[in-house]
This record gives sequence, C-alpha cells and structure tokens, in this order.
Amino acid sequence: MELTGKQIKRLVFFLLFVIVLMACLNRVTPCFFRMLPNDYARTKLILNTIRDTTQTPEVVIFGNSRGMSGVDGYLLERELSDHPVVYSFTSTGQKLSESALYYTSLPASVKTVIQCLDIDALSKPVDMDIPNQVALHMYGYKMDDQTKLLVPALYDELNKSDWYYNYKARNCLFSGFSFVLRNLLDDDAPESSIDNELRYPAAQASYRNEAVYQRGLDEQNKENKFEAYKITAEWKRLLEESYAFFKAKNIQYYLVLMPYNPDIISAKKTEKQEALQSYINELGYIPYINCFDLLEASDFYDAIHPNDKGAKKITRQILISLP
Repeated sequence: MELTGKQIKRLVFFLLFVIVLMACLNRVTPCFFRMLPNDYARTKLILNTIRDTTQTPEVVIFGNSRGMSGVDGYLLERELSDHPVVYSFTSTGQKLSESALYYTSLPASVKTVIQCLDIDALSKPVDMDIPNQVALHMYGYKMDDQTKLLVPALYDELNKSDWYYNYKARNCLFSGFSFVLRNLLDDDAPESSIDNELRYPAAQASYRNEAVYQRGLDEQNKENKFEAYKITAEWKRLLEESYAFFKAKNIQYYLVLMPYNPDIISAKKTEKQEALQSYINELGYIPYINCFDLLEASDFYDAIHPNDKGAKKITRQILISLP
C-alpha cells in the first residue's frame, strides 16, 4: 500500500511532534529532578557542603542507609574529647565506590574519615546503582583526575549522555511528584526530611512494625551473601589505595564493619565468621572498627537498618575505638 501525500504529511508532523516533545522533556527533566524531593537528594547536600568553603568538618562519615541510621553524629560530637565538628555524608545506596568519589574533594579541615562498610559487598563487582549515578549527574558531579585513578571502573558509568540520565531519572520524578501530592492532600503525610540533616540523617525509633520486619527478613533470606566469599581484587585495590591516600594527607581512615541482623539466617554463622576472618586476613592492617556481631535482633528497626538503640551501640563502639 502506498502512502498518500496527506498521510506522509501527517506522519512527518507526528515525528516532528515526538522529536520536539523528547527535546523538551530532555530540557525540563533536570529542573524537575533538582526541584522535587527524592530518595537521592542527599547527594546534593553532600556536594554543596563539600563545595562550601565556610564548612569546616573535622570528622566525616560515609556509607549507605545503614550508616545513615546506624551512626549518630551528635553523639560523636558530644562524647569525643575535643568535640569536633562531625558531618554525616551518608546517603541512600551509597556503596564504598561512591564514597570514594568524594574523597579527593574533602575540605582541608577533615582529620578523620569514618567509612561504613558492608563486607559482603566486597565479593561483588565494583559498581554503583543507576539512581545514584543519575543523582550525581543531575547535581553536577565531575570526576577529577585523581578520582579517575582511584575508581576507574566508574568513569564510564558517570560519563554517559544527558539523554541516558534523563531517561533513567523518570522513576525519581514519579516518586517526587507522588511525595508532593501526598503532602498536599494527606493530613498524615510525613513532615520531616533527611535531605538537610548533616549529623544523624535517619534516626529510627526502637519500635517496629513486625509484619514489615518479617517481610524484610523473608526477602533477605532469599540470598546467602556470604556463600563462597572472596574479596575481589578491585575492591581490595580501592581500599588499599584509599587508605594510602588519606595516610599521605595525615588523615585517619577507619572502616566500620557494619553489623548484620542475626535473624537473617540465609548464611550459616560459620560462613559469616569465615568471611569476617577472610577480610581481617587480607585487609586487617587498615584500621577497622568491628561491629560485625555487635547488635541483637532487637537493635534493628527493619531487617537491615539499626534503630536508635542499635545506633547508640555502634556509635559507642566507634567512640572507644578512636584515639
């Protein structure tokens, strides 16, 4: 069947409309991303704080949401003898590889870096979750030459086209619009925000919803994170070079081996202990604070995140380990 001139004209107009629409969306997506609340807005806080020359933190904390809920910066400030300024640069889904992206840009005032670490992640490839890549791109992160050498595996991941990141940002936009609508229409919508909290971003009460807790356990028990555990050469290199980088700058670098919920039984206790011993054998010369078995099940708000009681235990373990 041959197309008539009228049909061809309509098809051309339709294609032009699609192209213009995509170009407009490509333009406005970054604006909406920066404007709307989302789970990765702490990336903006971290970048802005590091860039702000008036900010002079002396102790900084890195890690994912387990670090957000598990280390109390207020308690560290209050209990450390010299009462240093403590900032938590933790954020949702922040792996060690993402933490390392900030290392070379830290203010000169920093004297101690506390890196929260889930040791099971060290047996997997060095990577970064796509939403975290999107957030870094949207908030203007640029990798410097020193960081390219420190985390070479992430260079390509953070240098894709604007079209790619704008497309991948769609889920964050949907959740952002949903959050705004809920705050407008729902009287019970949450009022507090972690986006601007620099010391204890995700304090959780000690009580929990047992049904939600059990669902989280069921999900975690689907995978044995410590089966045939072996630290990859890439993660080992990153940790060793990070330690050397801070040592050369006379900055203390401590790895907090984050605790695992004893109610998660997908891995045998012997497997967990073998993984911990393997870590100590390979990387134990880097100063670490062992919280691996520190918490009881009642110290968790959900399957993996410490509650306030658990955070106090972790933070006090850090306090007694720092000089």
